[in-house]
Amino acid sequence: MTVATVALCFGLLLVAGAGIFVLIILGDLRALWILRRLRPSPVGARGRVAMEGATEYGAVGPQTAPVTGEDCTWYRVVLLREPSRSLATGDDPDHDVILEAESPSWPTITDRDHRIPVDPRLVSPKRALYDPIMTGPPAYTVTELVHTGAKPVPLPPIVPTDVIDGLRKSERLRLTEIRVPRGLPVFAMGRVTDEGLLPNRSGLTVFTTDSRTRAISTRRDDVRTGLYGVFWLTAIGLVLAAPSALYLLTLTG
Repeated sequence: MTVATVALCFGLLLVAGAGIFVLIILGDLRALWILRRLRPSPVGARGRVAMEGATEYGAVGPQTAPVTGEDCTWYRVVLLREPSRSLATGDDPDHDVILEAESPSWPTITDRDHRIPVDPRLVSPKRALYDPIMTGPPAYTVTELVHTGAKPVPLPPIVPTDVIDGLRKSERLRLTEIRVPRGLPVFAMGRVTDEGLLPNRSGLTVFTTDSRTRAISTRRDDVRTGLYGVFWLTAIGLVLAAPSALYLLTLTG
């Protein structure tokens, strides 16, 4: 009876997992429909648009990334001290943000005839290397340095010397640079206003080095994989749950 009960519960969990896959598939199907329906427009078109172009310098021209010294169109640098010196509770971060800096102007996207500024929210996440509005291979490059008293590494001038000197033995400094090189071919989806290319208020937002064709193919593959997952989870779940349920019913009867 115990084995049958466990098999029944496990089977029902698999069927429930198939339901979660269905929800994911519905999201991928909606994204696939949007990708197919929204044809690329010239850079500079207004409203909700898709466009293909290349990354280019912003209004202030070429930028030099502070950590690597590399030429780029835009950068963001974040310096964290880990663990936090304040008493962290609940959802409080486990680090202190010591420094956060980025380029004085937005990067741009160009198709050689026009160029428009791109909201950094499309280009890269704020502090983590993941953002739910982003999809596909990103256009940014990440460099990370971790400095401790036991394993020091050379840090660029942007890091204050008093922060380095005041570091405790149990602490470390994590310096992350996110930069966007010039001339990367990108495919983008968002909404264009007087400010530039912004994330969509709802629906799909894309800024990726994948082509539109590749982005559609990836979504199609995701849907296919999801359908396989739904089929096998449901099949295995029913194989486990149905006989177990019948067996338990005969015992109670």
